[in-house]
Amino acid sequence: MFRSYDDIKREYEYIRQADQLRYDEKKELIYSQNPELKKMDLAIIKSYLNIGTARIDKQPIDKLEKELDDLKKEREKYLKEHNINDDYKELKYVCDKCKDTGYVNGHKCSCFVQKEIELFDNISHFSKYIKDDNFENLDLSFYNQSGIVVGDKTYKEYMKEYVEEFKEMVANMDKKPFSLLLIGATGTGKTFIARCMGAMALKNNKSVLYVNVNEYLNSLKPDYEGEPLKYYAVNCDLFILDDLGTERITDYTNTEINYIIDKRLNDKKSTIITTNLVPDQIAEEYLGSTHSRLENAFYNCYLAGDDLRRLKNVSI
Repeated sequence: MFRSYDDIKREYEYIRQADQLRYDEKKELIYSQNPELKKMDLAIIKSYLNIGTARIDKQPIDKLEKELDDLKKEREKYLKEHNINDDYKELKYVCDKCKDTGYVNGHKCSCFVQKEIELFDNISHFSKYIKDDNFENLDLSFYNQSGIVVGDKTYKEYMKEYVEEFKEMVANMDKKPFSLLLIGATGTGKTFIARCMGAMALKNNKSVLYVNVNEYLNSLKPDYEGEPLKYYAVNCDLFILDDLGTERITDYTNTEINYIIDKRLNDKKSTIITTNLVPDQIAEEYLGSTHSRLENAFYNCYLAGDDLRRLKNVSI
């Protein structure tokens, strides 16, 4: 069970050590059964070194290259005659893509993301929600509420378009990271929609950190037992911050909220924030830069209607 990034790093160290041990054991077994092969391999290594030294000293290498070629042919013949597979000289990895480092060209390997998903689930236990809170279980009839009209659309038509847009956001988050602010009164479905998007991201092998704003801010206090969630919020593929505005708003909390919003925008990482506050309240409660980011850099979606929790037996 991963509880920190250090746990994941240690896991990769153990994997690489096991890779090397398997490699050494296999090679030594082959050599113990074929001592002549070991002599040939050592001779080939020595031949490469001699050629390298000759090049540095600007000496002729034709004869050395001929000797190396002869050694290789002799070795190939020996392998064929003794039915030995040449892969004993290759280090075998659990993940060939990243060679058990966790990264490919500076980006997280898919195997690392799987470990990261497990880590974030141990932190926020997001997986417990996604059985019920997913787009497959989203019934648009719950938005068919009388008297709500958005422009020339019924609220159900309005939400149908939004839901398709939400799905597209998640599907394309690799190429087009998104920042989404879900605004609405208690019970209008903000958290449910956010969880549906998180569930889809998980299904697409993206790491998701889902936390309530108070849980997030409490983790930053000096007396918090455990690691602050800020580091994980910076690194996850999708960060979901639930119930912005329910925290006790101070200069300190303002600064911390502004930091994580700015950081993820600058790093081009996808973020979902839910809030009961309308824009005027956000402008009144939060620093100018926070309000500006939420209003201008985030895609604002307004949810209306009655308390949907009365209509569906899920946490919304």
